[in-house]
Amino acid sequence: MVAAIRLVDICRQYQLGSTDVNALNNINIEIDQGDFVALVGPSGSGKSTLLNLLGGLDKPTSGEISVQGLALQDATEIELTAHRRHNVGFIFQTFNLIPTLTALENVALPLMLSGVALAERCERARQLLNRVGLDHRLDHRPTEMSGGEQQRAAIARALVNNPNMILADEPTGNLDTYTGSEVMRLLRELNAERGVTLIIVTHDPEVASFANRIVHLRDGEIKEIETTGKDLSKSGKRISTESPSVLSLEGRISFRDLTRTAYENLSRRPIRNILTAAGVLIGIVTLVAMVSFGVGVQNEVNRNFQALGLENVFVSPSFPENEDAFDPFGITQPDQPLTPEIAAELREMPIVQSVTPILNLPSNIEISLSYGENSVPVRLSGGFGNDHPGPGGPDFLTPPEMLAGIPLGEGDTQGVVLIDGLADQFIEGSARGYEDLIDDTATLIVRLPRGETKEFTSMISGVRQGRGSQTIDLGLMERTAIKAWWYGRPDTLSTDGYDLLIVKAIDKNAVSSIVETAGTMNLEAQSLGTILELANRVLAILQALLGSVGALALLVATLGVANTMMMAIYERTKEIGILKAVGATNQEVRRMFTADAVLLGLIGGVVGVILGTLLGRLVDWAGHQYLASEGVTGIGQMSIVPAWLAIGALIFAGFIGVVGGIYPAARAAGLDPVEALRHE
Repeated sequence: MVAAIRLVDICRQYQLGSTDVNALNNINIEIDQGDFVALVGPSGSGKSTLLNLLGGLDKPTSGEISVQGLALQDATEIELTAHRRHNVGFIFQTFNLIPTLTALENVALPLMLSGVALAERCERARQLLNRVGLDHRLDHRPTEMSGGEQQRAAIARALVNNPNMILADEPTGNLDTYTGSEVMRLLRELNAERGVTLIIVTHDPEVASFANRIVHLRDGEIKEIETTGKDLSKSGKRISTESPSVLSLEGRISFRDLTRTAYENLSRRPIRNILTAAGVLIGIVTLVAMVSFGVGVQNEVNRNFQALGLENVFVSPSFPENEDAFDPFGITQPDQPLTPEIAAELREMPIVQSVTPILNLPSNIEISLSYGENSVPVRLSGGFGNDHPGPGGPDFLTPPEMLAGIPLGEGDTQGVVLIDGLADQFIEGSARGYEDLIDDTATLIVRLPRGETKEFTSMISGVRQGRGSQTIDLGLMERTAIKAWWYGRPDTLSTDGYDLLIVKAIDKNAVSSIVETAGTMNLEAQSLGTILELANRVLAILQALLGSVGALALLVATLGVANTMMMAIYERTKEIGILKAVGATNQEVRRMFTADAVLLGLIGGVVGVILGTLLGRLVDWAGHQYLASEGVTGIGQMSIVPAWLAIGALIFAGFIGVVGGIYPAARAAGLDPVEALRHE
């Protein structure tokens, strides 16, 4: 019968500086399934090295080592991990329980790495803890248990995967005599009951006496194999030595366990991790707050353009490229003025719904409005309609809120619309209301800079809401008459033309045809759609610039995440060795540390999105309060966090965690398990 464990000419050399150290030299031994073997000898004799080779934590320099049919000297990393997970249970002198886990969680750890469901692994761990007498310590952490209780928990962990072999390194070295004897009796019982192969390293002759064979090592060589006379051939049930030569890793740690473990790991150092997450948080807050304003401004621009109507085309005259002189009291003669004939020609187009001429008066004009016994200096609104000028003219498409009468609308208009504050001055002290002013005659008194005045008779057509107390909306007929007198050009419309024609198409599809027609007339034409497209391009660049500020802050946060994870590796080096000893692959260790970094980034990202949204709303509110105090109203919400921005910020935060954790996670996965277990 082939032995369960077979070592042939095993040598293990280490490089210590420029010197080769022979830890093991020509080791030859066979161990049957169910044997209880004690490895004894002085320090440095190679006992622990031999144990590490049998457990697949290390590989021999030369020789052959076969365990359950698997040639460990030629095994891949995956096969060695599967060997540790399925064939081997480790018991360490220093217990090597993970201090942040309870006894139940420590024992269930190998099962978690194998992807066993939570309920099943807890039940199996509970049964084993009850078997070793720790049913009253299930929820206690290692620091809350005595040395003997910790070693019993370590024994339960070694048995949880039903291994064929248990490797114990000085299992009683840190225990008192009584507790040590209890632990050895327990191991002896388990060996007898389960038929597992038990190999222990010890300095204590009393501990060695429990074994049926004692292997004496000195200077890396076997000096003697002593048989104690204890026969295990009739004890317990034997485990079959037949097993495949290639082991596979069935099951893997679940996403839920990965997330839960990451959260528990981050909670170990809350202050440090909070400060690291704060770096991500600040970057996300900056990114969300700034980009939200870019989105808000873009939405506000789109809203206003939609209100104006994307079917509108603004036609303006073309002017000479160079002017020899500037006359402050004159006007520049256009190459092609916007005459009433051109306006009429555009109106006749079947794709045109309306044409509204815009005529602006000089900015330094002085006008008074005389009504009854009152004469009040007034100022004109944005050239037409109401107080909100649009591109090259007023936003006449948004009707003002009329209190009486009708507004000045599209086309050729006539009359005066008073703002309510001005109308109040005209009816003050009388029982008259706004309606009583409608269709009454009012006189416009215009003064030239050199002192001459002229009166123009008009009619009050309406009263509307507005700011101030001296504003009027003035019709096109009145504007034309005033401009003709101001410049002394009675034929001003024929020679100088209008300042702007707002051509409204029957729909947006007809806009391009109107623009082309205006071009054939040697006129300048621009549609709101073109302006909106240009504005959106500018705003997109603005958003990118604003977002880059947050990206720079996130770059700094990436370095913080990487630094935190490197510190975590140093602190958890021994834990990494434990994870590998109980069956964790390099990939699983890498995934666990990457999950820590990603969760760290996501926590900062979630809080950052919330705070960034609140900050944007706060600044938006303060801005609206200021604008209201200045009399500016009707502005929409300027800080908007759409779903794509929130989701994108979270993805970016997670990406920061991945980038910051790539190197530390790879560093953790690459640690040598033997060296990691020695780390203090």
